[in-house]
Amino acid sequence: MTMVTDRALRPTIWTPGDWNAFFGFGTNILVNMLVLTGLLRFVLKMPDSLVFGRILPALGLMMCLSTFYYAFLAYRLALRTGRTGSLGNGIRSEK
Repeated sequence: MTMVTDRALRPTIWTPGDWNAFFGFGTNILVNMLVLTGLLRFVLKMPDSLVFGRILPALGLMMCLSTFYYAFLAYRLALRTGRTGSLGNGIRSEK
């Protein structure tokens, strides 16, 4: 792989097609958090103070940090490869 040195080739941060992924991933995260909450409270019988006071805040922080890190990796990959629609999971949004 060669590094792209032309600064004019900057990857786009947001395109109109990204709304689909935004709501898709957001819905997926919401459903996973609701299922996790139900399993912790009703199957494992963990106290609400532990679930809502420790586990869910830590999960929310982890999801936020991991999403930003994933976006950073995708942006860096786009700079390295010179593609404007490069995403870290192999999906190409350019035409």
